Amino acid sequence: MINNLCYPKPNLDDIYRVYEFELALIEKVLDGKTNEALELYEDFFHKHSAYNIIDINNLNCLKSYIISITLLICHNVIKQGVSPYNAKAKYHAFAKLIEKSLSSVEVFEAGKVMIQGYIKQVMLNAVSISNTYIRKAIDYIHDHLGEDLTLDDVANHVGLSKCYFCTQFKKDMKMSFTDYLNYVRIQKSKYLLCNTDKSVLDIAITVGFNSQSYFTTLFKKHTGLSPMEFRNLKAGRSLKAGSEG
Repeated sequence: MINNLCYPKPNLDDIYRVYEFELALIEKVLDGKTNEALELYEDFFHKHSAYNIIDINNLNCLKSYIISITLLICHNVIKQGVSPYNAKAKYHAFAKLIEKSLSSVEVFEAGKVMIQGYIKQVMLNAVSISNTYIRKAIDYIHDHLGEDLTLDDVANHVGLSKCYFCTQFKKDMKMSFTDYLNYVRIQKSKYLLCNTDKSVLDIAITVGFNSQSYFTTLFKKHTGLSPMEFRNLKAGRSLKAGSEG
């Protein structure tokens, strides 16, 4: 059966048109060219001859293809310097949005939102973090968020003295190391509260807090809500949106 998966073989020209489209779209996204990226995307999906290898009349096939494009873009923006956590979180959010789409039009529109979202990530990353040492520190923080991270750990990882690292970090990030660490931990906890059934304690531990009470206090400071209030509010909005749809 495996040997028959590629039969009947699609037209070779169609394969290359799709491949060239994907390469061009990724390039536009990484260059931050929103209008050109969207124009390329729309043009591709209005030329049926260019994607005969995609069963456009099959909603599941279309969803799978747009999700595959999302993953390709995700991996490439990570190579561009965007935090793996931020890029992957966006990928999972868009994949869910695409999966929940009820028509080809909704899938197509979700793809456009995805392109704009990743371009925004690339541009924010390019503007905010020009120092390669700080970029390396940010990636390390996101990759080890659940661990007992200290200022010494991160400064040693990037090869800078503690004092110099603090100065450069605050200059580039506009906040202290501790404030940034707490900020990204809260951001990840918000994602977990909305997208998993983990308990508040499990989430606190997952993002690097040893105390649920401290996590709750800090979460409320950042959002104005307790973790459970935040989860219930988001769940309520999702249910309302679903009933309206």
